[in-house]
Amino acid sequence: MLAIVLLPLWGCASAPPPRPTARPFDDVRRISIVVAGESSLSVVEHKAEPGRTFDEIMAWYPTKVWMRPLAKLVHQGINWALGFDQTVTIARSVDGISPRTVVAAAMARRLRASGWFEEIRTLEREQSIEDRRRDDAVVRVMVPTWGLVRVRDGDPDLLAGFADVRAHMAQPGTGIVVWEGSEDVTSPEQFPVGAFMKDPDFARQEMVDVLERAGQRLASELMYARRAGR
Repeated sequence: MLAIVLLPLWGCASAPPPRPTARPFDDVRRISIVVAGESSLSVVEHKAEPGRTFDEIMAWYPTKVWMRPLAKLVHQGINWALGFDQTVTIARSVDGISPRTVVAAAMARRLRASGWFEEIRTLEREQSIEDRRRDDAVVRVMVPTWGLVRVRDGDPDLLAGFADVRAHMAQPGTGIVVWEGSEDVTSPEQFPVGAFMKDPDFARQEMVDVLERAGQRLASELMYARRAGR
């Protein structure tokens, strides 16, 4: 009877204590968000025409096998020229927008609203030595690509703004990365490419909206990681 009573007690005593969960963000109270890297504006349409028309023409010349690769090259060349012209026009419409700055500002606003941090600053360049001593962590925000992407076929095709954004948090003294996040955000609003090319104010607002949405997503991802203790 004594052995039966002591057996479960012995098992509890021998079990190792639970390991504390590592929470690398607990001591982070002051953050600087720094813009980094280069950004490239692009208009990605992937048009079916004139490739579909070339396929219909080739159906009348089934024996001319050599014409098919030539038609493919012509298709690619025409689409490249059209895409280049559209990109230049839209780039003029959104001239002056700094995608990294917009994303960093939106991320900072979202983090401030959480109340989890004492101070959050946004910087256009790398920190000074004094800044590094002052901050608990630095978040670097990058926007490799942003612009418009075709999301629906039709007459006309419909496009939406998109932004590919990335960020990571590092300790200022050691440079050790304690968090990384990335978001590929596409606007839910869809419009013909002409809407972006004819109205610069409309194009600017649509692109700012999708960039701000991307910054908020990054902030939410960071807060989720902090709440989960990883």
